[in-house]
Amino acid sequence: MSRTQHNESHAPLGRTIEVITLMAMALMVIAIAVITIGVNGLRLTGGPDGKSAAMSVEAEMLAPIDLNADLPITIDDNDRASVFGQAPVRATSPTATVEFLDPTSSQRVIWIVWQTAGPLLGLLIAWPVLQMARSARRGDPFTPANERRLWFIAGMVTSGGLAYSMIAGAAQTLLVQRSAAADLFAIVFEVSFIPIGAGLVLAALASIWRIGVQLRDDVDATI
Repeated sequence: MSRTQHNESHAPLGRTIEVITLMAMALMVIAIAVITIGVNGLRLTGGPDGKSAAMSVEAEMLAPIDLNADLPITIDDNDRASVFGQAPVRATSPTATVEFLDPTSSQRVIWIVWQTAGPLLGLLIAWPVLQMARSARRGDPFTPANERRLWFIAGMVTSGGLAYSMIAGAAQTLLVQRSAAADLFAIVFEVSFIPIGAGLVLAALASIWRIGVQLRDDVDATI
């Protein structure tokens, strides 16, 4: 197979990956917009009651309490829990899900940061993937630029994935602590180390890619 035929064989796959990546990036942009302007965000769309898409957090209950309605807490004239100074919440069992019926401004900011962090990380990773797909569609994918992109993706998956895990854990902790049900739930902060394993796999792929780049350069030198 000639070099030209070899390059052309990558074109259909590169085009397919490019289309899929563009669609995924569009969905992530839409998700960020919906989260930001939605009822739990800036409230530019929908009502303030949050019943259709209530802000919720999974939490570990301190005791097996049967909660089927709003918590029995004293509410003042401004619909705020007088003891905790926070908006009322509803906790359900056995799923131990805390629903925020009327989240405060600070809770909505925490929610936006948490919920948009994932799509933003996805966009940062998808961009170099898109560039690699385009290079494959145009010709040889085994280039130094694509090798650098793979190293970047590996770094983003590792560091970005750990950062997102920490953001998610901190956000859930802060939301529960700032709710009227804070005393009913144990604060458990967990960080996932899965991104480290995924990053190592991608780093290994980048190393293999470097070998492919060197082999291509050797072939070019002998022609």
